[in-house]
Amino acid sequence: MALLVGAVAAVVGIAGAWIPSYWGDEAATLMSASRDWASLAALLGTVDAVHGLYYAFMHLWTDLVGTSPFATRLPSGLAFGAAAAGLTLLVRTGADRATALLAAALLIATPRVTQAATEARPLAFATATAVWLTLLLVRLADGRMSRAWWWVYAVGIGAATTLNLYVLLLVPVHAVVLLADPRRRAGLGAFALAAAGGVLLSGPVLAAAALQRDQIAFRAEQEVVTPAGVLVGQWFMLGPLAVVMWLLVLAGVAAAAWHGSDPGWAGRRRLVVLAGAWIAVPTAVLLAVTLLVTPAYTPRYLVFCAPGVAIAAAVAIRLLPSVWMRVFAVVVVVALALPAYVDQRTPYAKNARTDWQDVAATVDRLTDPGDGVVFDDGVRPSRRPRLAMHTYPDGFAGLRDLAPIRPYHRTDGLWDVTAPLADVAHRLDAVDRVVVVSRSRTGTDGDVAVLRSAGFVERERVRLASDTVIRFERR
Repeated sequence: MALLVGAVAAVVGIAGAWIPSYWGDEAATLMSASRDWASLAALLGTVDAVHGLYYAFMHLWTDLVGTSPFATRLPSGLAFGAAAAGLTLLVRTGADRATALLAAALLIATPRVTQAATEARPLAFATATAVWLTLLLVRLADGRMSRAWWWVYAVGIGAATTLNLYVLLLVPVHAVVLLADPRRRAGLGAFALAAAGGVLLSGPVLAAAALQRDQIAFRAEQEVVTPAGVLVGQWFMLGPLAVVMWLLVLAGVAAAAWHGSDPGWAGRRRLVVLAGAWIAVPTAVLLAVTLLVTPAYTPRYLVFCAPGVAIAAAVAIRLLPSVWMRVFAVVVVVALALPAYVDQRTPYAKNARTDWQDVAATVDRLTDPGDGVVFDDGVRPSRRPRLAMHTYPDGFAGLRDLAPIRPYHRTDGLWDVTAPLADVAHRLDAVDRVVVVSRSRTGTDGDVAVLRSAGFVERERVRLASDTVIRFERR
């Protein structure tokens, strides 16, 4: 059953994943994966060490299958399937098959998880890893596996932190699972040793993350912690869906509390305790760190906690007296989630309508080999249209990039080092046509002034979803 659930989830996750344009975080993935090993090591020593394992995997993967949107996003879709399959097995440790199928269906419908399935980023992997580590923990705690598997748990925790540092917050979640059940407390000693081993293995990544914390320092200036961000954006992304899902979660928790002494509810009660800890502990820790210490909270980084939501809600739906009522409840959830699923698979779905595939196609249409290209550097690095050249290189084949000082793969940072066109104006002597790709209102004003003073005039302007492509020719 779990294999079938995983296959269905993978199809749901992969379907349409190739449609949206790449965005800034995915550009970081593609550019990092394209580096040689020495260059990648230099990068991870400066930035993104927390994604090192994923970048190494994508380096090998793209060498085999290429860098098309389908190829690079396929692993995330498969990880989405693995998460659903693992959740099915996890719920079966304490509830019947119907509850397990309900939990898997709810996870498959959760917008933040379906979004992760469409991105060449490690969040879907982190979610799958969290589910399978939790399944391993539960089976070890229940004595269903050899104690030698605690070593696997330790290694898994250590490896998971290189997919998403916040997966380390599973450790206190798992501690709650053991402490809450007297029959499982006997495993606390082995768990403590394994968890300590996992944290120790995570040490290099934790140290690198501490040194690289300035990478997210810009969030201190943003209002990233809001009630809507926590209650809606973290998993559900749509208000009506959030209301329904939170009501189901509360109903599941209330039912477990009501049947607190009922032996027939022991398995489901353990699942609800797990779900409650999975939902609450990582979120509370990150909110506290953000409010008291340093910016750490981003809603989408907690996608690995979505299985907890699915478990609690599934327990509630299973209480409905007929199969048809349960089916109807799932249909309502799916219907409420469907707009997000569809929107995630549209061309401009990512990061404020990123349109780089259109940029590449337009530049390809407006230019010939040997022409020059200038990009807007007036926006944050992850939104710069220059990344269109790195994510859709065919559209820029044969063009002269007029601004680079040092390409990204020869630096220990994520991006190219560039100069204003005014500082390299002599490069215009080699071209008679230049396209300017602009994202902001004024980001290319200085470059355009240099072009005009060098005798170039505007011939064509194409406005796209978020970028503008302007063709200049020498008089």
